[in-house]
Amino acid sequence: MKKWLRFFFLSFFSDKISKEGAKRGYTNFLIGLILALSFLWMGYVGGDFLPLGAHCKNSPDFTESVHLVFANTDINKRIEGEIKDGSLLAKKHSGEYTNTLLLNTFENESDRENYSSDGFNVVVDLRPSDTLAEFEAYFVSNDGQNLKITYEEYLSLSTVARLNFDFKLRYTGRSLELTDESVEGYRSYLVGLGDESKALLGELDGELSSNKITKSEYQRAIYELYFVSYYPEITAYESSSKVPLLRNYYYHNYISRGANDYIFIFDDYLTASFETKDGIKLSFYGFYSNMEDSVLVANGASEEEAIRSIDEFINNSISSILPLTAYAYAVNLFSLIPFIALIPLVVTLLAYSILKLRGIDSVKSFGSIFKILASYVWFSALISAVVTVIVAFFVQPNIITALPPVIFFVALAVRSIVFAVREAKLYIKKSQEETVLTEA
Repeated sequence: MKKWLRFFFLSFFSDKISKEGAKRGYTNFLIGLILALSFLWMGYVGGDFLPLGAHCKNSPDFTESVHLVFANTDINKRIEGEIKDGSLLAKKHSGEYTNTLLLNTFENESDRENYSSDGFNVVVDLRPSDTLAEFEAYFVSNDGQNLKITYEEYLSLSTVARLNFDFKLRYTGRSLELTDESVEGYRSYLVGLGDESKALLGELDGELSSNKITKSEYQRAIYELYFVSYYPEITAYESSSKVPLLRNYYYHNYISRGANDYIFIFDDYLTASFETKDGIKLSFYGFYSNMEDSVLVANGASEEEAIRSIDEFINNSISSILPLTAYAYAVNLFSLIPFIALIPLVVTLLAYSILKLRGIDSVKSFGSIFKILASYVWFSALISAVVTVIVAFFVQPNIITALPPVIFFVALAVRSIVFAVREAKLYIKKSQEETVLTEA
């Protein structure tokens, strides 16, 4: 066991020790490959996650804007917040905690003056994620003329003429309030569709009368039935809902249109995008679901206390994505296993070719060379993980997806080539010595 441990952990640093691999089995390669995959996974996760805090601190406009919101020197302008049951509630100083729209520097000039640093945008909208969105439905011609018509005008067209138009939605940024009057209108429309629709309404009526659903749930269900029946599908706008949701207003009106330098703070998560002083473009999410109930910025807190509190909140939000990040990279790495396993074979072929081209036969077979070089696999992956994490602090985040396997290949290839070159020199030197002895 002691000899095996010596071989397994020191072979990367010694040609002599690694050559023992030629006499050992392929189990060492399997163990090394498992370790290598683990290290590569750590490189992915560490390279993606660890630089986030440093990048945030290296973006003055981001930090300054967040501090202007939650740690403003003017207490009367400060937003104070608390976490309750995994959700964020906030208020303006001396106000009441609420889950409403508190500020939007994209659209409100006063908010921009008070909370934006050098054009950095902040939105604090704590309305629940399932809040219905007010919207405008319309159609645009697909013939290049971009003719815009209302939905009612579209319905008046013939079936053939309708093929010339594409459905569009515009989110207004306001929430859709369901009233008794509006719901009755939706219900009347559904009744006119026929027996199937009437049956669905009957089921909802029964659930309401038996208190299985609340009145608000009943109204929302009728609205959803109406929307699905009246409008085309909206999968281009909503991936998790049959009806437009207010939360996606920010995506469709800002993010999808190329907005940068922003932080959106919602009731359940935050998302930000900005560029650091070093030119690194960064985007990230953070969630509050696992945070304990606490006051983020206490009433009357000093500026220093408020800054420490909100910085801790941002860091805790970022930390919450670690499990999701780890899982995502584990799934990604699983799909790369055949490619990762192929790298040692390619490197072995390279080293084998070098030896054979120089007429070196001290290592007799391809399999023997493979087992020798396979002993370098796990440490090459460790090098890859360490280098990836270090480099991640200085490069764009999207480069991280390619770094670990590339560095792993380079590290393994360099070490294997060094072995082949040394082995060739050693073999040639030994042959020359034997020749001299024979001649003598």
